[in-house]
Amino acid sequence: MCDIDGASLRDAALVGGIAAKEAFQSLWQAFYRRLSVFAASYRGLPAAERDDAVADAIIAAFVALKTYDPRRPLSAWVYRIAANRFTDVARRVVRISNTAIGSIDGTGDSGDGGPALSVIDPPASGDHAAELVDRDLAERCRSAIAALPESDRRIAMLRFYEDLTAVEIGRALGMPAGTVRWKIHGIRAALAAAVGEDVP
Repeated sequence: MCDIDGASLRDAALVGGIAAKEAFQSLWQAFYRRLSVFAASYRGLPAAERDDAVADAIIAAFVALKTYDPRRPLSAWVYRIAANRFTDVARRVVRISNTAIGSIDGTGDSGDGGPALSVIDPPASGDHAAELVDRDLAERCRSAIAALPESDRRIAMLRFYEDLTAVEIGRALGMPAGTVRWKIHGIRAALAAAVGEDVP
């Protein structure tokens, strides 16, 4: 979940000067790692392009802050901009080469040294046995998510890791909320079948 206030961020960016610089740093710190993980869900986006694509997405979001409506969630808005950027870069790479690049292999590694869903660790617990069980379940869930089709993997990441609602995910990915809800239902069923546990 995002811990910065979108309205304050927008106002600071519009002021300019030091306030704008601090607003950009806040945006970068809040989203760089999260967007790096999100970028890994784009099979056509090679690792060599990810850092630049993430940086471009954050810069584009900062530049577009003047158009941001603070009545809407900041996270969904930033993810929409990032999704557009990542899709554009992936399409450009496909035009340059017909070779599939950067697929996630289900082990939590992107296969090319780039970030993947496995960079998110479950919270530590005081009970070592319970922690091991939680880690095992988390690892099985990550592997099951990595095996999903690309679009479903993005939805799963935004729902289960970012805790966005179906409406927010729909805005971020350009889908109707009803479609997202239907997809989430199917994703939960697929994960439950893969890991043998109910997925909240």
